[in-house]
Order: sequence, then C-alpha cells, then structure tokens
Amino acid sequence: MLIGTLSENTRALADGLGEAEVVAVPEPPAGLAGSWDWDWAPVLERWRSDFEAGPPEAEIVVCTWPAALHPTPLLELSSQEWRARAEWPTALWFVVMVAAVDRCTDGGSVVVVTERPAAIDVEGFAPEVGVAEGILCLVRSLATLAGDRGVRINAVTSEILTVPAHLVGAPPSLPSFPGTADIEIAGAVRMLLSPQAGGVTGTKVHADCGRTW
Repeated sequence: MLIGTLSENTRALADGLGEAEVVAVPEPPAGLAGSWDWDWAPVLERWRSDFEAGPPEAEIVVCTWPAALHPTPLLELSSQEWRARAEWPTALWFVVMVAAVDRCTDGGSVVVVTERPAAIDVEGFAPEVGVAEGILCLVRSLATLAGDRGVRINAVTSEILTVPAHLVGAPPSLPSFPGTADIEIAGAVRMLLSPQAGGVTGTKVHADCGRTW
C-alpha cells in the first residue's frame, strides 16, 4: 500500500513499486496561506478514522512529496508561507504516519519517503528541512513504540525536488544524481521492506546517489 500526495513523483514511485493505486492524503485547507482563520484538525481526524477502518496491511509506504517546491530565503518567508510549508505538512505527516503504524499488521513494515536535501543544498528550503527532520525523529519514536509488535519503521530520504540548478562542492558519487522515484527511490524502499532487512528499524537510507552531507 502506498499513501501520499497525488503528485507526478508519487505516481512514479507507485509504478516502481508495482502499486496500482495511491491512497490520497488530505489536501491543504482552503486559504492556508492567507487568513489565520483555519482549522485542520477535523480534516485530519476524519481521514485517520476512515483510513484506520480498512483491513490491516503488511507493507505500507508513506510518501511526503509535494507537487512542487520553490526555494525561498528563510528571512523572506512570511508567517503564512511558513505555515503552509512547515506547519501543515508536519501535522499531516504526524497523523498519516501514526495511522499507518496502527493499521500495519504485527510483523509488518512501514517506510516513509521524505525530501531531505544534502546540507550543501539546503538554501531556500528551511521549511522542508524542518519537516524532514521532524519526520525522521518520529520514525525513531514510532519504531520504538511498535517494536514489541514486530513492526519496523524506516525512512528513505531523497533530493529529487530540491536538486540545485548548479551543483557546488564535491560532485555526487553516482552520475545518476539525483535519481528518480521509480528507480533509485523505489529500490531503497524495496530494500527496507524486504525480509532481509528484518533487523533494520528506526533508521534512514539516503537514496541521494552519494551527495555530500
């Protein structure tokens, strides 16, 4: 099962994993980047209730890619933009990840895919980096909590949305940088879902073709 935003890269990941369908997550509330008059809790709780009512799944992939990302210097971000790019995604993925672990069968596996650029490439993507770091912390916490059920939770990080137009520093180890959703990212996900990774949980795999961190 693949849960995520209905973006081009999410669909490519689904193709790479042989998943025919993507379970869509809630869209951002209308006016998210405008008025402060908003309430996302009912939207997220309805989605979680509906999702957890489904049958248990042994393998669940959660994909956090937005449709697009545009670099913006941190000091130029408005509070509304920060809310749209950091607060809403953090709340969304907290709910989705917890729901995925709850629905995962005992002995199953959850893999979270998130955009996390290398340190040398983070300029303009402070909200996304903050969200990614929170997701990685949540992965470790959920792995600890679900370990007694034999459920493994791991993460795959990518740089397919935040790749800079001009690379600086040492070149990536692999010429295929930044990789694609259906090949490099899907391969890392399959590796973590595999029974051969049965002792791996609470960790992350950087499917970034060796970009300097």
